[in-house]
Order: sequence, then C-alpha cells, then structure tokens
Amino acid sequence: MTTWLHSTDFARYALIPEEILPTWEGTEADEVIDAYVSALRSAGHDILTLGAEPLPVTWIAESLTFARWCHADDDTGLIPAVRAAASADGWKDVLSLTLGGRYVLADAAYEADRILASLRDAHRPAEALRVELTPGRYRVQSLTIDPDPNTQFMLDRLLPE
Repeated sequence: MTTWLHSTDFARYALIPEEILPTWEGTEADEVIDAYVSALRSAGHDILTLGAEPLPVTWIAESLTFARWCHADDDTGLIPAVRAAASADGWKDVLSLTLGGRYVLADAAYEADRILASLRDAHRPAEALRVELTPGRYRVQSLTIDPDPNTQFMLDRLLPE
C-alpha cells in the first residue's frame, strides 16, 4: 500500500535533509511557490520542491520517483504505470541538484515540530514521508502519465548523473 501525503497548506512540498529538519521554519520555500519542480539552497543543502498545486504526493523508492495524484479512482495501477513509464518518451529534464542521505518530504510550510510529530505518530494521517538517497548529483525529470482515461499522475523522477 502506498502512503500519500494528502494535503498541503502551501501547495508546495519540500524534500528536507534530516540534519537540517530541526531548524526548518516553514518559510524557506516561499520564493519557489509558483514552480511545479524547483530547488533552493538552505543551510548548504539543495532542497527539491514539488508543487504549484495542492496535489497529494507519494515517494516510490524502487524507481526514485515522486508521484502526484491528479485524478484517479484509486492508486492500484500506479506502480505498474510508473514501471511502464520508465522507458517512455516525453520525460522533460527540469533541473539538476546534489542530494544524498536521509530526507523528509513534507509540506514546505510546516515547521519542524509539526513534521517531527507526524513522523513519531503512526496513528494519525501521514504529514511526512522518509526518503533515503545515495549521495550524488541527480537530474530531475518530469512526465504526466494517463494509464487510462480516468487516471492521471504527475511523475518527477531522480536520475543519478
């Protein structure tokens, strides 16, 4: 079962390095609110941001892909659709950035205390997801897929350079 982050107050998610999470104030990504995929620097780290619309998001570790739910009855076909899209034409290069280590994907506007509380409390709906990446330079590519006429997901994958 895929865990989704279902809401964002800011219409922007941030991939925050765990080592800087305790000082995250929720205002760091204010400058990139209008872009679907962007990056910013904070405390010497590249931070990937996803947004511009308040779409639910999930992390698919096996394919290093973030999926945003545009419309679908459910997500049962997501993993096969992502696998099929891996070799598809149409992926657009968006940016490159340096990543590596342990991260937390959360609403960019949430302060550290709220994100950390979400990670500790498994009984409430998820507001943060853990992401672990091998250190290195990554190219971010985006693609919107329509596995069937009633389903659409936006994909943003990380490709090691």
